[in-house]
Amino acid sequence: MQRQILEFLSPAELAKRLNVSRRTVFRFVSAGKLPQPLRLSKRTVRWRWADVEEFLAKHERPKRGGGRR
Repeated sequence: MQRQILEFLSPAELAKRLNVSRRTVFRFVSAGKLPQPLRLSKRTVRWRWADVEEFLAKHERPKRGGGRR
């Protein structure tokens, strides 16, 4: 039997993987472009990388940019 390693990402780590800012990660969550994070405590959230990959495969990948110039 193969073991699956669960990888939990902080907002900063997820932002780095997606090449966006931390704030944009939360904007994407609010807009339904990323899954809701797991709340570990009052001020700590994490995402399972496998959940993010699955969500992005089923939905359109978030686009970067379009901000003010």
